[in-house]
Amino acid sequence: MQALKFEKTGSLDGLSLDIVDKPILRPGEALVRIRAAGVNGSDAAAVLGMLPFVTTPRIPGRDFSGEVVEALDEAGTSSQEWIGAEVWGTGSERGFTSDGTFSQYVAVPIVALSRKPATLDHSKAGSMTLPWLCAWITVDTLANVKEGDNVIIIGARGGIGSAAAQLCKERGARIFGTYTSLAKVTPPSYITPIELSSKNAIREAIAKAGLHNKIDVLLDCAGYDQPFNDAIFTMTPNGSGRVVIMAVHAKDGIFPMDLRTFYTKALTLKGMKSSILGPLEVKKVLDELARKIDSGLLEGPKEVKEVDLRNMDAVKGALQEILTRASHVRSVVVP
Repeated sequence: MQALKFEKTGSLDGLSLDIVDKPILRPGEALVRIRAAGVNGSDAAAVLGMLPFVTTPRIPGRDFSGEVVEALDEAGTSSQEWIGAEVWGTGSERGFTSDGTFSQYVAVPIVALSRKPATLDHSKAGSMTLPWLCAWITVDTLANVKEGDNVIIIGARGGIGSAAAQLCKERGARIFGTYTSLAKVTPPSYITPIELSSKNAIREAIAKAGLHNKIDVLLDCAGYDQPFNDAIFTMTPNGSGRVVIMAVHAKDGIFPMDLRTFYTKALTLKGMKSSILGPLEVKKVLDELARKIDSGLLEGPKEVKEVDLRNMDAVKGALQEILTRASHVRSVVVP
């Protein structure tokens, strides 16, 4: 089968199109023909060597949408139950310490299979699994957003931020979202937009809304110190404020943090890590997301950019775009 592969980390130029063997199924596994594989920042980071736990040689890619073409039960005999099923998936160590989804096929544990939303095509489904899993962990597992909470999302336009906004809306929270510019953006009606046009744009917008010291949750999906420190200034000082951070874009992973404000407000800080959920937990989340998308409670992407697996320049361009946030349309690799 055709697959993208890198022998060593350090440069996107180390990624090449190779002919490799199809995965050999073990008992309890299914073979999925990939129709679309989402491009994520962690895919680019893996190739560039920014993630020290990545092993090589490696096929990158974490997300996928496709159909099951083979399956073996626990006894190692052919199983027909899932054959032909359209499935989607993400997470685990796929793309890091085991081969990923920038290929024509991938092996998946049968117990972890999740049927993709019937209302989404493969490209749209394949573009959203990791961002939505991260958003779910952020909103549900870490921040425990509740009805009536006041929430600030830094980076509300991005994949995780926009998904988190939908999940917060579903829970009955009031949402403020930051945008670097509102010139070409129409935020959804359930988000009060904050344009980051000045140093204290967030605290000024929250004060204008009469909510200074009343922000319950801060979700930082962008990873820059200025808006982060501006936002924690607005949070509740009663010890119930929750802060979740999932990105730091300084090369050394460090940015200055206003600890005086943080401790005087008795805030709680948590870091989002997608692998804190195991395969069965990820399946449960994806099953619930598929149900809610098909029922209209949640909305999938309106637009996706398809990138041919064989077009190396386009693939590298998509990885560079997601790394530098140069595009607001998510890309998928299409075998």
